[in-house]
Amino acid sequence: MNAVTRRGLVLAVVCLVGIGFADCFISTSLQLQTGSSALLRQSGMSLRRAQGAASRAVFPGRSARGCRCSIASGEMVETQEKTASRTAISPAEAKERLQKLQDADQDGDKWNKEEVTTVLDSMKDGENGIVWNSVPMLYRRCTLNELRMLTRGTIKEGTLDLNGDDDMEVLNISFYATLISSMFLSTVAAVAVPDMPQLAFFRGEILRYVITFGIGSLPFAFLGAGLSVPGLLQAALIQGRRLLSKEFRQRLVYHEAGHFLVGYCMGLPVAGYQANDSILNACQFFPPDEGIAGRLQYDEVDRLCAVSMGGVVAEAMRFGEGVGGFADLTQLQGLISRATPRLDDKGQQERVRWGCVSAYTTLKRHEKALDALADAMMAGATVAECVELIERFGRDLRD
Repeated sequence: MNAVTRRGLVLAVVCLVGIGFADCFISTSLQLQTGSSALLRQSGMSLRRAQGAASRAVFPGRSARGCRCSIASGEMVETQEKTASRTAISPAEAKERLQKLQDADQDGDKWNKEEVTTVLDSMKDGENGIVWNSVPMLYRRCTLNELRMLTRGTIKEGTLDLNGDDDMEVLNISFYATLISSMFLSTVAAVAVPDMPQLAFFRGEILRYVITFGIGSLPFAFLGAGLSVPGLLQAALIQGRRLLSKEFRQRLVYHEAGHFLVGYCMGLPVAGYQANDSILNACQFFPPDEGIAGRLQYDEVDRLCAVSMGGVVAEAMRFGEGVGGFADLTQLQGLISRATPRLDDKGQQERVRWGCVSAYTTLKRHEKALDALADAMMAGATVAECVELIERFGRDLRD
């Protein structure tokens, strides 16, 4: 019993040290993530951060956390001028052309912004009431009370998680579950593991010692993974939530469907998406033309705000609250800082709020299309099939 007592004391010290490391780790993470939710508050806050933050949805070649929209630049897709020589096509024909472009794309030169936009614009020439690029950006100043009123109470302070509280809660629960489990299992191992004299290198109490301290070191392994390979740890946690929670799986899909639908309605063609992936869930929009960079005009910033907030607003409409907005807002901060003339803190907050209103009104008008799009994306539909589906529901709305 003396040996067991000593081992128990050592394990207690290990657990206490582990808790100390956990507190430091969690406190540091919280400090890094504070401030984002102030965009929906009246208090001032600067959004001018570095643009290197990761996001849930990305342009090709950029990765981020599973659940969220990316727009690597504010260059908007300008619809081409209508010409008499252009042949009007139906949404079904547009689907076929887009599918052919995507199927024929071997080297990445067929499925590009110009080709896709040309097909979609040709469809728009055929019908005045087409959904593609049908939502104009009409900015107006928006306070918190107006945000709550214009969204009929769907979006208000506390509805949207814009500072990563949900991620931190999952991280805390996972760590403490690991800590408690390791304490219990290591104690059991210290008492129950028998001596194995027949083993050459684990005679006597050596095997019991190795197993006990191996299990007791799991909290340190958890912390080490969070510091050295956070992406791998995050992917594991996301996959675990996907397996255990049907609602979480639906949240991921609705989030990306919200980005897809808002961007499509505002004239941003979608390059691709991942809505059922354990590591990266993303709605990918085409990058800008080469050589176009620099400052962003206000109308472009307004469109970026609406598309970026479309995912978390879709979550709030479907589930009553949105928990996946931190990564989107983090990326949006860098884009807003490129507005010209430069926006002050109050102007940045107002434009993000108006982006929430624009996303809400767009998704509310096409709510049936949003539900159908989420189901299609869950089933792995192609971009062409999603486009045809949106237009079909848009036609039903007009009828």
